Amino acid sequence: MTIKMNIQEKLDEENETTFPDGKIVTLDGKMLECYPVANRNVNVVDDEMKLDTTGRYFAIGRRLSPMPTPPKEEEEQKALFIDNAFYLLMHKERIMSDSRMFLCPIAVQSGLAYTGTSGFTRPTLGIYLEWWSIAPQAMQVDEEGHKLLVYLISGSPLSGCNNCAAIRDDGKHKTVTLLPFSSHWGPFTKINSRYTKSKYMYQAYNLKEVLDILHTEDDGNLDYAHQLELEYMRHEIELANRLLAKEQARCRDWQQKYAETIIKYHEKRMCDYYAEYERVKANAEMEMNSLRRQKSELKAELKSGRMDNIAYQKNVCPMNKRIKELKNEVSSFKYGKLREAFPDEEGITFQLIEHAALSKRNLN
Repeated sequence: MTIKMNIQEKLDEENETTFPDGKIVTLDGKMLECYPVANRNVNVVDDEMKLDTTGRYFAIGRRLSPMPTPPKEEEEQKALFIDNAFYLLMHKERIMSDSRMFLCPIAVQSGLAYTGTSGFTRPTLGIYLEWWSIAPQAMQVDEEGHKLLVYLISGSPLSGCNNCAAIRDDGKHKTVTLLPFSSHWGPFTKINSRYTKSKYMYQAYNLKEVLDILHTEDDGNLDYAHQLELEYMRHEIELANRLLAKEQARCRDWQQKYAETIIKYHEKRMCDYYAEYERVKANAEMEMNSLRRQKSELKAELKSGRMDNIAYQKNVCPMNKRIKELKNEVSSFKYGKLREAFPDEEGITFQLIEHAALSKRNLN
């Protein structure tokens, strides 16, 4: 079974993201048309990881001076996002099709010990939707059966200790621990920095505008409970595919190690077995080629009229039978005799033996 590259693997492989002019390309490969801001000469500030000198983020065991109170408008925008998180998730497909919705700024500021807000500045709605889809516990179900969406990341990138914030589907807030922490804050910062330039260069709706558009477009027929279940199922499928791909890779590694070990242990016996197989095959092919030539001669006799069909069939049938027997003899030696030659090694296949013998031959 082949699993196509998921968006986490794509994110891991990217070193530097360059989008076509006037467009952004989402992690799932969708290209979105963008709308440049009026002032194209904007000063892009890279959101790179750097040491935090304030010591305000995720400090344990010591009292800190209180954080500055955010402006009222910023707090209102944050609350608007949190209160509508599930509604926005259910409209993921629509949001991910419009760059102005994708780039809608979200007034939630995550941060880490030692690095502060590095990698977390100016997050957007599309960034949250992409992160929710790949982070293992960004979408989860708690012990009471309520669905959760994580909206704030706070912890230590070194120790992995963290206290993150989530909203439940019943509107209650909850503190959650994400494990492993690096599988959550790492992808968020990678996705966030992936679109840094786009945030400065292109137009974006504010969150109220996004919600107004979605409410206007809703026709009242959307089954919200069903849609929410689908989104969580897609998340589980994405995680399962990633786990399967990881286990398949591990399995291939162990198979390779097994093959290398078993070849070293049984190399001479494998080479002897393959040499005997080649001898049996060569003898069989020699006899079959002789029989085929005889059949061709008989065919010519039949076509010329020097032989009738009864005589032709009487001579050809034994030849066909013998050719079939020779093929079976080769197949029987190739597979049947293998188990006799290596009764205690079920992992040894003819392909492995052939590989070992030909590799040895090439080295010589």
